[in-house]
Amino acid sequence: HSHSSDTTTHDVSGCTDPGCKDESHSHSHSHSSDTAQSDDAAGCTDPDCQDESHSHTHNHSSDTATHAGIGTFVYRARRPFHPRRLLSILQMLPVVRGVPTEESGDVDDMDESSKKIFQRILRSKGFAWTADSNVKALYWSHAGTSFEMQCLGRWWATLSQQQWPDEVKDSILADFDSMDHDETTASPTTSTVGDRRQEIVFIGPGIGSIDSQAVLKSTLDSCLLNDEEWDMFRSIRDDEASLNASTYFENSLQTRMLTY
Repeated sequence: HSHSSDTTTHDVSGCTDPGCKDESHSHSHSHSSDTAQSDDAAGCTDPDCQDESHSHTHNHSSDTATHAGIGTFVYRARRPFHPRRLLSILQMLPVVRGVPTEESGDVDDMDESSKKIFQRILRSKGFAWTADSNVKALYWSHAGTSFEMQCLGRWWATLSQQQWPDEVKDSILADFDSMDHDETTASPTTSTVGDRRQEIVFIGPGIGSIDSQAVLKSTLDSCLLNDEEWDMFRSIRDDEASLNASTYFENSLQTRMLTY
């Protein structure tokens, strides 16, 4: 997932595995496969159908993949996480490696339903954006008791389109919140952010229920910059040193540069 201008890819359709390290694959930063479902799994939707060979399940959850009680939920947002509040979320995961143990000051404020649901998460992964940088594209990786935040490189939006590989320009633009986003003309009042985003899939028992997904979403939403913080972020977003200063959005979470 290198975002450098010398990246070359050959698969126009794009590799959908966010953990893939094969440089011959195109990585368009899409998690659509996380919620994809085969026709058989989706089930027959004809209420009058009597064909016993058809699946007639009645799952009304927005989660589209469940097996033996294991469900998935993909969280998406277009604002950065406040690093301190994000730490409070990470400390609720059942991990013992990769997350600072320092007091975030916010964990105690989380209700018990949030804590119980995050404790059930077995795996989570995807693209993340934290407010200590407007440049770094991060990859969130959690499995079992281990967590790691990796830096994939730069968001594509920070590079001119002339630096993008021709064969993947369409897939890159598909991840933008607006096809018209232009970093060179962006101002503190610009509302679009390009391909910067949160796109994280959570996997665990009970995560398929609408109630669990609502708790996950509201808890993660509370970690995003609020309106006042967002205005502050946009006013200094080109000053990376200031963004990571203690007076603004200092991040105590260690990130490792992803290497190939």
